[in-house]
Amino acid sequence: MNISNLSFFALIASTAIACGGDDTPCDTEVPGNVCTIAGNGNNGYDKTADDESLPALKARLSLPQDTLTAPDGTIYLLDWNNHRIRSITADGMISWVAGIGELGGGLDDPANGDFNHPTNIIFDESGENIIIAAWHNSKIRTLNLASGEIIDTCGSGGRSYFGDGGPAISAVLDLPASIALDPAGDLIVMDQANQVIRKIDQNGDISLLAGQCIIDAPTPTGPGPCAEDQEPVQCPASEAGESGKWTCGAPEEFCSLPCTPGYGGDDGPATAMRIAQPFGQSATPAGRILYDDEGSLFFADTSNHLIRKIDSSGVVTRVAGIAPVDGVAQKGFTGDGGQATEALINYPVDLDFGDDGTLYFTDVFNHCVRAISPAGIISTVAGVCGTKGFEGDDGPAGEALFNLPFGLEVANGRLIIADTGNQVVRSVLLP
Repeated sequence: MNISNLSFFALIASTAIACGGDDTPCDTEVPGNVCTIAGNGNNGYDKTADDESLPALKARLSLPQDTLTAPDGTIYLLDWNNHRIRSITADGMISWVAGIGELGGGLDDPANGDFNHPTNIIFDESGENIIIAAWHNSKIRTLNLASGEIIDTCGSGGRSYFGDGGPAISAVLDLPASIALDPAGDLIVMDQANQVIRKIDQNGDISLLAGQCIIDAPTPTGPGPCAEDQEPVQCPASEAGESGKWTCGAPEEFCSLPCTPGYGGDDGPATAMRIAQPFGQSATPAGRILYDDEGSLFFADTSNHLIRKIDSSGVVTRVAGIAPVDGVAQKGFTGDGGQATEALINYPVDLDFGDDGTLYFTDVFNHCVRAISPAGIISTVAGVCGTKGFEGDDGPAGEALFNLPFGLEVANGRLIIADTGNQVVRSVLLP
């Protein structure tokens, strides 16, 4: 690893075993079967003389996080710990697209060509640009595919919470983990460590869409919400715009602290909601978002081990997982064949819809991919939940083993899975 504070990912990178493809790839055209389509199972990067073009099954990856499939079938891959975007073409070759492979692009390094652990990519409305959640850069960046130019479109590169009501380019984010376009074409951002979802309108201004950034600072009764004799206080604004942080007591004492994960707000307005996304030095990417055809925003409330929805009227409901009990998140693996809201899940991160309205999601710490039918019934579609490893290529996806699958997408009738802990990308042709 080239960043020492990510202890969790450092562990899986250092213990990865070879488990990827070979010169005889398995048959990707058998419905329900799983096949590796990129990665040889070894952690790393192979730079070639022409800046990399080699068989995808022979390439080393480093904790792949996300994929994005273009209309021509090209799969764009976020090679997370290599700090690069790569492409996998229909002929099975992998190539470099963007990123110099070194940490950079932050507050003190304005270079356009580098990233610091990008986590999520989407196309803009034109399809000519890829929008990038540059997670550790605390920025949103845009890559023009034709020219290769990368520009910053949101975030100053600092890590805090300022800017609501002002220009997005000067706003301050904290681990922007996921992005989506809403039905109006506005860009929606999961601001992970700030425990909120924010909106960038087409004029380039940023505002709060959902969630609350509350610092549950120490009170006379110990850490927790404000005491009865304390009123919530908004932290001071900056030149970037309004602060979205609120705290108990004197702002100057507590406003430098991170926003506190929480839970609340179901069946109420999204602006009163509390969510729990991982934060701090060992945080992993989390909390990905997407819209359905009716304009509802779905998101992984990762550390609450839930999937939740904000409908087009702004009301929050729980889609999967059991709500925290007395402040304690409920996690595990139960519930297949029953209602998703009565099932236990464990660290959901990514999600996408199938053509039939099925919602697929990565149940990361259960090492599997699960699905929620339009009727709300949950099932497992890839992996043996609760068991990690690498096996099963050329066989049924439900009997295969995965290792911390963080990313997925549904494209052209296929489930594309970033099998992060195994350093590979795998594909399942949906029945």
